[in-house]
Amino acid sequence: MEIDLFGLEVFAAVVEKGSFTEAAKSLHLTQPAITYKIKSLEETFALRLLKRGKTGVKLTPAGEILYRYAKRLSSTCAALTKEMEDYQRGMKDVISIGACPMVGEFILPSVCEAFCKGHPEVDLTIEISYFPPILEGLLSGDLDIGFLEIQASHKDIIVEEFLDEPFVLVVAAGFSPPQEGVSVEDFKKMRIFLRDEAVGIRAVLEEFFRKRGIRLKDLDVITVSGSNEAIKKMIKEGMGDSFFLKEAVKKDLETGRLKAVPLKD
Repeated sequence: MEIDLFGLEVFAAVVEKGSFTEAAKSLHLTQPAITYKIKSLEETFALRLLKRGKTGVKLTPAGEILYRYAKRLSSTCAALTKEMEDYQRGMKDVISIGACPMVGEFILPSVCEAFCKGHPEVDLTIEISYFPPILEGLLSGDLDIGFLEIQASHKDIIVEEFLDEPFVLVVAAGFSPPQEGVSVEDFKKMRIFLRDEAVGIRAVLEEFFRKRGIRLKDLDVITVSGSNEAIKKMIKEGMGDSFFLKEAVKKDLETGRLKAVPLKD
């Protein structure tokens, strides 16, 4: 047996209004439509539900039972509708983001702040990680978006350029670079801080040196696993030099705490 919930609403309206005509007005239906719904209910239950008289409609004993349950269902549906609407108003979408350390620490915060102001209905979860786990998270669906320093190439990932930001060689404020820029030979005299192999920028820099005929084993390289802030602190203390996205050291360059030097091709 399939019960027509709207038919029950029509039935209750007829009982409460006392006539088919008034029920039709309150529900913005035609009187034949009201008659059809009541007839369908009586056919569903194989029982007469209403009696028509000069003073209006009256419930039969079976109609009294149906009216009682129709009101319960009406209250339940109204409560369900309200609760779902309240939940929808309070519900927020969640976007899961994975970001490499340099982007996540220095560039993403201001971007996310601006996004959240424009989209208060959305919550962001941000995981600072490295290239392999971010790629894995994107493929598994655990992450919705990944911000990487190098381009990921996979048939199941859509890649869009987010920021065309150059890498710059960052040195201590007191360093006096050659006027024409740092050359290949100059690198061999410098101590270079590089991130560990899980960080995307490492691959970028290895390719940079390879194109210039430099092998990492020919350089004084210190591999650093840790925060970019730690690397910046060591540079400020004159312990070595490193490469950063320019935006990541913007404040340090503006205040003169660090210096970006040009490279000689």
